[in-house]
Amino acid sequence: MNLLIDIGNTRIKFGYALATGERCVQHTLAVIPQDLDQFVPWLQHHGLQPKRALLISVAKADVEQQVLQVLQGIGCDIIWLDATQPCDRLRNGYDQPSQLGADRWLSLIGVLVHHHALARPIVHASFGTATTVDTIRAATSTESALFQGGLILPGPQLMYEALATKTAKLGQGSGGLLDFPTHTRAAISTGIAAAQAGAVLRQWQLALDLGLGVPLLVCSGGGWALIQTEMEQAYQQRQRQLQLAPEALRYQPTPVLDGLAYMTTQC
Repeated sequence: MNLLIDIGNTRIKFGYALATGERCVQHTLAVIPQDLDQFVPWLQHHGLQPKRALLISVAKADVEQQVLQVLQGIGCDIIWLDATQPCDRLRNGYDQPSQLGADRWLSLIGVLVHHHALARPIVHASFGTATTVDTIRAATSTESALFQGGLILPGPQLMYEALATKTAKLGQGSGGLLDFPTHTRAAISTGIAAAQAGAVLRQWQLALDLGLGVPLLVCSGGGWALIQTEMEQAYQQRQRQLQLAPEALRYQPTPVLDGLAYMTTQC
């Protein structure tokens, strides 16, 4: 049995996978570092006895150390993964794979494995502390899928915080999304959502322009609720403009854990 751990900037997510690599979706826990003491009771409540743990981290060293101390207490083997870890389904097109965030790489694996049957390009937008927008070229008869590259920009909440701390009079808070905002809260919320959606649609359009098929758009991340309405409406509008058959974007809650589950068959 395999414990799956995604140590993020804001939360630590735990999952569980069988020896076959199948993820037990019902066994999922997300906590902030201050609530890490919930982890062992969670294992005990579900009767989980992991033999090893697969981890990725983008957090600070002190948070990683907290997690390691807890794992030492339950006596399972520890395997760290990063973006240099090869995957049989996905090639890493980054100039220096060691500089690619482990969360991006494992997310891409998780998204690809989840949607591989569609055999088409994928654009994955993850709205976390940072927003990343990454493109996957579909596999061919002779080559596995390829991570083409992607963007990094401040996430929705980070944009709010930047305006609150770096401007004198805008302050904190959010408002509704409007076409032509006439008050500050709505102007900020609409501007942030529009910026996020614009970055995603830029990459989706570029992926479409490669001429390898209409890309599937997959979204994830804790900041999704802040931009969901704008993203869905902008995506529908773009499809109408291009006279494409309407297709809803997909939301995948925990792509890193999905990627870690698959990698249990590779390590």
